[in-house]
Amino acid sequence: MSDAESVRSTAGSFVDDPAQLGTPIAVKDAGGALTSWFVPILAGASVAGFVELLPDLTHRRTSWFPDAPAASSWLDPAIIRTRAATALTADEIAAEPTLSFDGSPDRLAWAVPVRGARGDGIVFVAGDVVWRSEDR
Repeated sequence: MSDAESVRSTAGSFVDDPAQLGTPIAVKDAGGALTSWFVPILAGASVAGFVELLPDLTHRRTSWFPDAPAASSWLDPAIIRTRAATALTADEIAAEPTLSFDGSPDRLAWAVPVRGARGDGIVFVAGDVVWRSEDR
């Protein structure tokens, strides 16, 4: 069984209908180390919530979104990069997003590395909200 299959199988015990679970996504810290797994709970084209498991597959939390955002706003790297681009200056280029967190592991967000004339940085994207790491 692959890591993704094991994660999804374990997450299934924390929801009423395991068929609603999407593909697990690794959550990594700023250094690239695995800190948890994010397993989306899908409701059609929306994300109803998620199950988060630690690397050893211990349940960390199950959380529900009050307004079930479009799945693409949380799961589509192309859309996440497009949203991150709204916070870039003309000379900056965004790299591939990684699911991470801003400061606390409770603040899940996509970290989009940015390179530009003023140096390297991170733009965070969580659904429709976009901010630079120095904006905290």
